[in-house]
Amino acid sequence: MRIHLCLAVFAVALLLRISTAIAQTEPLPPPEIPSSPLPSPEPPPLLPSQQESVRQLIEEEIQKSRDIGDRIEEEIHTTFGWTLELLNVLIAVLIAIPLGTGFVLWFLRRSIIDQLVDEIKKQIQNETEAIVKQHLEQQVTATLKTQVEAARAELEILKTEFNDYLVDLSLDAQNEKERIFQELSQITPSVVQEELVSPEIQQRIKDLTEQLELLKLENAKLPFSAYEYVKAGDAFYVEQRYDAAVHAYEQALEINPDFVEAWLGKAKTLRRLQRFEEAIAANEQVIQLQPHNPWGWFGKGYALQDRHQFQEALAAYDKAIQLRPDRHTFWKHKAYVLTKLADYSEAMFCFEKAISLKPNSIGTYYWKAYYHTCRNQSEVAVENLRRVLHQRPDFLAALKADPDFDALRDTYPFQQLMAEVSQSEF
Repeated sequence: MRIHLCLAVFAVALLLRISTAIAQTEPLPPPEIPSSPLPSPEPPPLLPSQQESVRQLIEEEIQKSRDIGDRIEEEIHTTFGWTLELLNVLIAVLIAIPLGTGFVLWFLRRSIIDQLVDEIKKQIQNETEAIVKQHLEQQVTATLKTQVEAARAELEILKTEFNDYLVDLSLDAQNEKERIFQELSQITPSVVQEELVSPEIQQRIKDLTEQLELLKLENAKLPFSAYEYVKAGDAFYVEQRYDAAVHAYEQALEINPDFVEAWLGKAKTLRRLQRFEEAIAANEQVIQLQPHNPWGWFGKGYALQDRHQFQEALAAYDKAIQLRPDRHTFWKHKAYVLTKLADYSEAMFCFEKAISLKPNSIGTYYWKAYYHTCRNQSEVAVENLRRVLHQRPDFLAALKADPDFDALRDTYPFQQLMAEVSQSEF
């Protein structure tokens, strides 16, 4: 406001200065002609040439007056043009300042209002979103809670039903397992006994082991006792599945490391796999656990026999016979080792002892045939073999491959026996 007042005062002063300058530049008035008391005489008329001269003088004076006016105007313009322009600018500025100030104020007001409106809108939007979000969260939480509770209740029902199903399934599997092992126990001989199993029994054992493996596959958590693993190993041994048998015996030993029957089964199976050192070590473990167990000594003697260590095998058999003289198997094996050692009289005594304990022992007659082969008694040897093949025709394959009977195969009685077999008389 103070600026505006100063500008106004400056403009008034400027106007006053301009007026003074204009007044000083006005032309002097013409000199006064003294009035004559006498009346003016009528001038004589002018000649045409004089009139033309007067007219030219008048026009010249008028032109001079005009030139003087133009010079005065030009001088005024030259002297005061910039002042007038400045005055016009100042007047324009004085007029524009309120308008600009008002526009600026209006623009600032508009900006502030727009900013306030935007902030209010954002605040309202945020508050609205927060309210909507909170409401949605409450709805979703309530819905999820309801669904979770319903799912939990349904899950509990399903869990109960599934547990009941598992219990029933486990009971069924357990009952089936017990049935299989009960039958295996009845038809599978102890692996420590060198008893031959008929083809029919072998097939039934095969069926039962397949059922057992399928049952275990479908029920991975079905528990097995050490005894059951041993019986499974015995069945695998009869099937000549020696690797599976070893694994079963080892599983039994994981449950009970002092389980003698598992060590005996493992030892015999290792011997079948021709892992003789391991077989001897397993039998030594039996002897260590039970020094008076004759089967440990027998198993050790059998592994030594397969290694052709006949003297050491004979000592082990004697120890087994000392502990259990009523086992025909011990006598039969001792007789075979004595035959290998060419102690024929003692060997025959042992064969007779074995037959007296078990007259129908196929294994005893088979090895007795080998005894007569060594004594060059081919006819008696073939009679013993005929008795074996009548009861067990499946022994024919072993007979054809057994090196113990190489000397017998070229004899007439043996060839006659083979002819009888080819005619299917057995």
